[in-house]
Amino acid sequence: MHCEASSLVDRDPYLRESEACLCIGNVTVSILSTKPSLLSADLNKFRIEKSVPDIEVTLQWSKRIHAPRGQTIFDSGAVWKLSREGDDLVFDFSSKAIGSGSYKQMRSSDFVSTEMILNSELLPKDAWALEYPADELLITNYLAHYGLGVEVHGCGLVDAATGGHLFLGHSGAGKSTTTRLWRAVRNPEILSDDRIILRLQNDELWMYGTPWHGEEAFASATKAKLNRLFILQHSTQNRIVELSPAQAVGELFARCFPPFHSAEGLQNTVEFLERVVSTVPCYEFQFLPERSAVEMAVDFHD
Repeated sequence: MHCEASSLVDRDPYLRESEACLCIGNVTVSILSTKPSLLSADLNKFRIEKSVPDIEVTLQWSKRIHAPRGQTIFDSGAVWKLSREGDDLVFDFSSKAIGSGSYKQMRSSDFVSTEMILNSELLPKDAWALEYPADELLITNYLAHYGLGVEVHGCGLVDAATGGHLFLGHSGAGKSTTTRLWRAVRNPEILSDDRIILRLQNDELWMYGTPWHGEEAFASATKAKLNRLFILQHSTQNRIVELSPAQAVGELFARCFPPFHSAEGLQNTVEFLERVVSTVPCYEFQFLPERSAVEMAVDFHD
C-alpha cells in the first residue's frame, strides 16, 4: 500500500500491541491496534484464535482525519464515499448524526494490507473496531478483487435431515417469511436471514453465514454445502422451475453485492457466478407463504 501515513492523520507513533482475529466467509481478518479491538456482539461470533490472516487491518485513532485528496469514484448515498489516491482506494465515512467531518477512514491498494483510522473526537473510546458497513466492504471487495466468492441477498439455513438450503431474493421477496416458516416447521440452524457468502471449494459450492443479518437478526459463523439454489418469488401456488445457466447468472447477479466501482471486480464477480451455475442448478421457487412451501423444498429432487 503506497501512502505516507504521517500526511494523512495527526496521531501518536503506532505500536502493534493488540490483535483480534475474525473469520467471515472463510476469509481471515487480523486487526492490529495499540489497544484491544472492540467488536460488536455479531462480529464476536466470528472471532477465532490468532491465525495467519488473508487481510491485515492496522487500526489507529486520530483527533483529525484529513479528507481524501483524490476524486470521488463512488458515492453510496449513505455514510460512505470511495475515492482513489494513487494506488490506494479510500473509503471515507461521515454522518451528520455523528458530527462534522470524517468519523472513520479505510484505505488499501490490494484489500490485503488495510489501514483503518477512527476519529477520537467523534467516536467514543468503546467504538467497535470494524463497525458496519466497513467490515462488509472489506470482505466483499477482497472476494471480488481476487475472484474468490460473492455475497448474496439470501436466507441460508441448515436442516438436520436435508442439509444446506439457500433462498435468494430482493427485499420483500420472502426471505424473512421463509426463515419464519422453516423455523416453525423444521427448526433448522439459520446462517443468516439476509446475507450469505458463496465460495467454491474442490468443485463444491459452500455457503457461509455472515454478521450482516436482516430483520430476524440471525447471524451464524457456520458453513454448509449446497446442491442447488432457489430464487424466491411470491405466488399463488408452489412451483419450482429450473433456470438456464444464462438466466441463473443474471438472477444471481441481481441479488449480489458487486463492486460497481471496479471493472475488474465486476468481471471477476460475473465469472465466479458462471462457475457457480456450472456447479449446481438454479431454480425459481414460486411459493405460497405456508407450510406446503417448506415441504416442497424438502422433498424436491433435481
